[in-house]
Amino acid sequence: MTTEQLKVWRGDFGNEWTDRNTIDPKTRIETFKKLLSNLKVNSVLEIGCGAGHNLIALSEIFPDAELFGIEPNPHAVTLGQHKCRYLPIEIEFGNCFSIPHVKPFDLVLTCGVLMHVSASDLLLTINEINRVSGKYILIMEYFSEKEIAIPYHGHSNLLFKRDYKNLFPNLKGTGLLTKEEGFDKVTWWLFEKGVKQ
Repeated sequence: MTTEQLKVWRGDFGNEWTDRNTIDPKTRIETFKKLLSNLKVNSVLEIGCGAGHNLIALSEIFPDAELFGIEPNPHAVTLGQHKCRYLPIEIEFGNCFSIPHVKPFDLVLTCGVLMHVSASDLLLTINEINRVSGKYILIMEYFSEKEIAIPYHGHSNLLFKRDYKNLFPNLKGTGLLTKEEGFDKVTWWLFEKGVKQ
């Protein structure tokens, strides 16, 4: 499946965004510890992992976990594979509409990804996240009580603010993250899916 937004992120726009947005994984370790350290996690999948900075931070918190990332921009995949080459992290080409994994992960997360999915494609993405999630889902995105499209670097249909609290069952916690915590003023929602017996 290809969408208008996916075409933009796979091309020069996505390449330039990747090169412009370099993040030091160390700036996010303490925040991830606060959000996740009390969870039992043996496997993680980040959807839209970019060059792997969140996965690198998570490898400090869950050193024995299997860590995977999928990313639609080939340039970011190459950078991420290079950055993570000595870590137990696998990054591959993929997107939120057709996640190339079958087995469930203990933790599935997005950070600044769902905000780039149009309303007409959101349900498919939510279903895919649910499909590959075994225990927990962490969403970190821009918040608005009502969905609004925000002009973004010359595009009118590329960034959406919305409320994610009702998109998944069993909300475990929510809050706001700031630049001091290593993030760009995003809201986080942690959902507990539960383990099938």
